[in-house]
Amino acid sequence: MKHNVKAIGSILETVLKDINAEDPIAKKKIISDWEDLFDSTISKVCRPVEFTEDDVLILEAISESWKNELKNMKPIILTALKSKFNRLKIKDIKII
Repeated sequence: MKHNVKAIGSILETVLKDINAEDPIAKKKIISDWEDLFDSTISKVCRPVEFTEDDVLILEAISESWKNELKNMKPIILTALKSKFNRLKIKDIKII
């Protein structure tokens, strides 16, 4: 009899997706690994503060001028995050 052997990582990934636990893990990874997720254009001018209960990512800009620039870049940031974390629930980004 053959056994279907799978790596523990793939089993855990499947279980996490099934119980929808992937989203909170992805949100924590975004906050902790921000500088690794984006190039210096974005990562050096803002930092993630938190995710709100209604799935809004709060970013803190380093200056008022960057705050305005980042507002224009919201679609780019959202698309990048959703492509890296395809099951992530982000409704919006708020720049403070």
